[in-house]
Amino acid sequence: MKIAVFTSVSSSYLPNARILCTSVKQHHPNWDFFLLFNDRTPDETRWEDENFDHIMFAEWLHIDRPWLKFAHDYNVIELCTATKASMSRYLLEDLKYDAIIYLDPDTCVFSPLEEVINIIETNYASVILTPHLTDAEDDDDGIWSHEIASLKHGVFNLGFFAIKNSPDGLKFASWWERRLLDYSHIDFEFGTFTDQKWVNLAPYMLPGIHVLCDRTYNVATWNIKGRHLTRDKSGNWLINGQSLRFYHFSGFGFDFGWANRELEVFARHNEEVKYIWDYYKKLYARNKSSAVQARWKWDYNRSGRKIARSARKLYDRNSTVDPFGLNL
Repeated sequence: MKIAVFTSVSSSYLPNARILCTSVKQHHPNWDFFLLFNDRTPDETRWEDENFDHIMFAEWLHIDRPWLKFAHDYNVIELCTATKASMSRYLLEDLKYDAIIYLDPDTCVFSPLEEVINIIETNYASVILTPHLTDAEDDDDGIWSHEIASLKHGVFNLGFFAIKNSPDGLKFASWWERRLLDYSHIDFEFGTFTDQKWVNLAPYMLPGIHVLCDRTYNVATWNIKGRHLTRDKSGNWLINGQSLRFYHFSGFGFDFGWANRELEVFARHNEEVKYIWDYYKKLYARNKSSAVQARWKWDYNRSGRKIARSARKLYDRNSTVDPFGLNL
């Protein structure tokens, strides 16, 4: 099968994306890796020297909206998630991949994604999702930090998904894109959280969706309950004795204070979790460049003035008002 993997980033997550690409290629060398870039190219970055197979700038996507208004309506996290469905459709409909897999830039693949391939190849399902949690927490710390957080941010973690190029897969991508183009904001009072909360509805509204509860997938501190991490004699990482498929280093490069607390509180009985984070920190140090300090392109209008979050919230997509100074 012709399979594409992609991740969606701003320049600050380029080091993470390099690590992810290398890990994917190690276990699936025949898959094509796409970087969806929601930013301007940092001055010190030479794309021809990067390890990605393809670079796709977000403004090149076939988005049925005025691009500048669309981009400036979102903050950096919101935009990097709002473009994921459009990129999915581009890979499936325009480039005709048999299937696509999305992985967040702060994930790292440790063994072949055999279960995903099997589901896709056997036509068992057209869309694969992973839930944030697979095991009930035992105390208030876990309930507050993980179960309530899952209610707040979404049942499924969209740091991973897979879509097959089939009628059901395309239907999901189209349905999801329509909502992300206008409603991918972080607005808990309104009921949205980036691309994630929408997918709460998907298994009950759309056909062909499989929820993958395999504990070797999308392992993170927020679901480490029920997932015991060890290493075999060859140094391979295992979850409950099975090969770890991929680990999600959630919080790395964004809110490491939060990640450190998660490690301290929830990984204290599993020392190997700390070791895998140390391993990732070393990879990050080798892939880091000054690009992580670059300012995000769509935070500024054409005159170079930073756009206030209040201006983004005031904007009505159907309005002729231009609060950003974009001179459209």
